[in-house]
Amino acid sequence: MSVSVAQLAVAGGTPVRDTNARPWPAWPAATEEDIAAVADVLRSGKWNRWRTDRVVALEEALQEFTGAAHVIALASGTAGIEVALKAAGVRPGDEVIVPAYTYVATATAVLQVGGVPVFADIIPETENVDPASMESLITERTRALLPVHVSGLPCDMDAINALAARRGLRVIEDAAQGIGGMWNGQRVGTIGDVGEYSFQASKNLPGGEGGAVVTNDPEIAEKAFMLMHINYEVLGWNYRLTGMTAALILSQLERFPALQARRQANAAFLRDALAAIPGIAPTRVDPFVTADGLHGLGVRFISAEFSDGAPVSRDAFAKALRAEGIPCALGYGDPVYRSPLFQEAHTRMQDQCPVACNHPAMVNMDYANLHLPNVERLCAEEALRFNQPLLLGTREDMQDIVDAVGKIHANQSALTAAAI
Repeated sequence: MSVSVAQLAVAGGTPVRDTNARPWPAWPAATEEDIAAVADVLRSGKWNRWRTDRVVALEEALQEFTGAAHVIALASGTAGIEVALKAAGVRPGDEVIVPAYTYVATATAVLQVGGVPVFADIIPETENVDPASMESLITERTRALLPVHVSGLPCDMDAINALAARRGLRVIEDAAQGIGGMWNGQRVGTIGDVGEYSFQASKNLPGGEGGAVVTNDPEIAEKAFMLMHINYEVLGWNYRLTGMTAALILSQLERFPALQARRQANAAFLRDALAAIPGIAPTRVDPFVTADGLHGLGVRFISAEFSDGAPVSRDAFAKALRAEGIPCALGYGDPVYRSPLFQEAHTRMQDQCPVACNHPAMVNMDYANLHLPNVERLCAEEALRFNQPLLLGTREDMQDIVDAVGKIHANQSALTAAAI
């Protein structure tokens, strides 16, 4: 296609891709093997953890896949963060430093165990937490660092682990999106003291719901197991995984390596091709990244570099891209601290700890006046994301993405002229 002369679809032209004729890959995707695996559990009548062998089989398979010494399967990734936090020693009133660019569950899990989330800024080029920002926020009440491998792209765990070692802190990895990611040859989630994965339906390894806690620390593993369970010894949460969900995840795991290889090949092509277009900056892959988890491909839209005339906004670009038949998201729409829960924390959580418990860190916390420049700029002006199902397409599909972006760049005056 000649991208220099085609009229933009958003301005009445023909789109690069007719999604009715050529739909994008659907997700989640079930096979007959998946259906049979779940049906076998249903027919057995052994549905819960204590009667089926599927949950333990999943834990053992994840031990082999991740290299972690201990795996505890549970009901969701969010439950996994809560269990990991408490098993690692986070107590009510403790501060936990989290990135401001993540799904809200990272921070609400801290609240659920009575901790106080403290938000750190990010490195825009990777979308991951900035270790220097984390270090600047440490106080005498800080108990743990909670890095998130955004979209499965590994964080700078060398810097984060070194910081934790210097300051006597725990490292709890939120690898909800990252089971396919590797840092220096090691699976993300297994690098800090404890980590968690999510198997929610959108994830690369889906089970509808479900999660896992992974650790090499036997004491943390023992505590995590008791917290996942409900028993007479500790106050647990009954976050047990069902046999049906475990069977589905196990079946999906059989295909995961092949699907992940396809994502990686397509992402490598897109990174190279899109980086050649002014103002389009795919997330940076640092030398310690031996595999990007690719729950999506993050891209920064840099208007000053993209625009060769009147400025084009990120939102106008995204609207034009969707009109060309290319789905794209705007990343996380706001920093987590901009959500109503945190902007009005002392009102919305007035009857819940840590607010109701009057912990000093929470009493003095003023999320409403917090401003972190990198994450705010990324959310408001730059963040774009191609979600992982697109990365399961063909090379022709990937070329459609590149052609659509190139077409918009070549015809950008149509966006500013129409004030789109």
